[in-house]
Formats: sequence, C-alpha cells, structure tokens
Amino acid sequence: MLFVMNAGYNVLWGLILMKRLLAWLSLMMVLFVSIPVQACTLWASNGSVVNGGGSLIVKNRDWAPNQYQFIKLVSPKIGYRYFGLYAEGKHAGMKAGINENGLVVVSASAGSIPSKEREAMPHTGGLLVKLLKECGSVDEAIARTDLFIGPEILMLADKNKVAAIEIGPEGKFFVEEKENAVIYHTNHYVYDEMLDLNRVIGESSQKRYDRIGQLVSTATTPYDFDNFISYSNDRNDGPDNSIFRTGSEPAKTRTMAVWAVKIPQEGSPEVSVRILNPNEDEKVFKIIAADVFHSL
Repeated sequence: MLFVMNAGYNVLWGLILMKRLLAWLSLMMVLFVSIPVQACTLWASNGSVVNGGGSLIVKNRDWAPNQYQFIKLVSPKIGYRYFGLYAEGKHAGMKAGINENGLVVVSASAGSIPSKEREAMPHTGGLLVKLLKECGSVDEAIARTDLFIGPEILMLADKNKVAAIEIGPEGKFFVEEKENAVIYHTNHYVYDEMLDLNRVIGESSQKRYDRIGQLVSTATTPYDFDNFISYSNDRNDGPDNSIFRTGSEPAKTRTMAVWAVKIPQEGSPEVSVRILNPNEDEKVFKIIAADVFHSL
C-alpha cells in the first residue's frame, strides 16, 4: 500500500513538473517567436553633421515576405497633403511618410513587448497619417501627446531637427530631440525612463542597434545623402541580424523596403524609396517632393 501511494505521488509530481515545463516553453515561444516579424532600423541626423545642413532620415522596413508595398499620395479635404510607403496584408497601412510642409514620420514596432500583449493594448490607429495630416513640423508633432497611445517607436524629421519618440503602454512616452547630431533606433526601448518596459530584447534588435550606432558614430561627418543611405545595405551580422536582412529561410523576416529623405534648409525634400516586394524585381524611386505635391 505504501508503494502504491509513493508511485501515485511520483506520478502526480511528474505531471506537475511536466505542466510547469510546458508553461515555460509556451512563455519562451511568446517571447522569442512573436518578436522578429515587426522589425525596423531607423536613423536620422540634423544640422552641422549634415552636408549643407538640414536633416536626413532613413528607415529600413523589415517584414516577412508576405506583403505588397507601394507608394501612395493622399490629398485630404482638411489638413496637409502627404505621400508615403504603404503595405497591404496583415498590419496594413502607412509605414513611412512625408507631408507638403516637409515633416517626415517613420515608425518601428516596440518588439520588446510581445506582439499578443501589444495588440491587446489601447493604441492610436493610423498614427502616422494623423501626424502628417495635422502637423507641419517636428515641434507640432511632439506636442500631440494625445496621440501617443500604444507601444510604438517613432522617428521624425524636418529641416530644423530630428526626434525619436518611445511610446509605451498606459500613456507613457519619452521624447528625445536632436539638433546638430545623429539619432538611431531599432525595436526596443533604450531611454532610461522607458527601460523597465522591455520584457525581452530580441537578438536582432540589439545587434542592429549596436551596428547602426557604430556606423553613424565612426563615419566621417558631415554626412551626405548617399553615404547615409549606404548604411541601409549593411550585412555585417548575417541574414537575420543585419541592418539589411535577407532571411536565413524563405519565410523569415527580411528587409522589404528602404525609405530615405533629405530635407534641405532651402528647397524641396528629396525622397529615395527602394521596394523589394516578393516575386517582383526590385524597384527604386527618386522623388522630388515638390513635384508630387504640385501635380495635384
């Protein structure tokens, strides 16, 4: 009888351990599987570190190769006209854009919070569109704190300054403004005020952050536009962790587009867009923003 009781106890304890192991594995899957898809690298510079002054801003957009991307021009009845990089499919919408007043806004996911948690949190829908339609400068966009709801990372530029905004849950956010300097970001919170929001920092996000930081900090300044864009093709850390990602497997996240803008102190912004849609030839567009807006 004693043997039977011990055997039952051992079986019960084994089941408990198995449940704990399965729960731990499930947690690890949430932390490590849900992060890589929505990944981007952002960098910008302004003022004396830019050849000729003004600002430069670049976004490498990374995603699984299951979306179609395109450039779309919008002329709203009220507000500034704008155009930008859009994607169709899951999580469709604008990914980067510029308005007729020379404000550029790009975004990246706050991937250090698992995607299931992020998607369940309140957030401002169409945030980039709202900022481009309603704001004429970085300062005006920064002032729209009512829109900073839901985990996301923004980078903004106009001819006078660049800025990064880390947005967390429950209305928490932090703004970093830069003049005569460079700024960069990937997919985790990096400012002291926001560090406690990171659940886990993905390997790719950290490696891309370190690499873009190395490139912009060791480059000879002032930066010129072509030089700044050249960082978008860096493959230093392999197919899954480089700034330009090719994906180690066919379905893995890769760089799907590059959005780059030069905003001079005088004259029209220049926009360079590289689109790498799956099963299509690569497309490169060189656009003078004024030509687009004057065509309306």
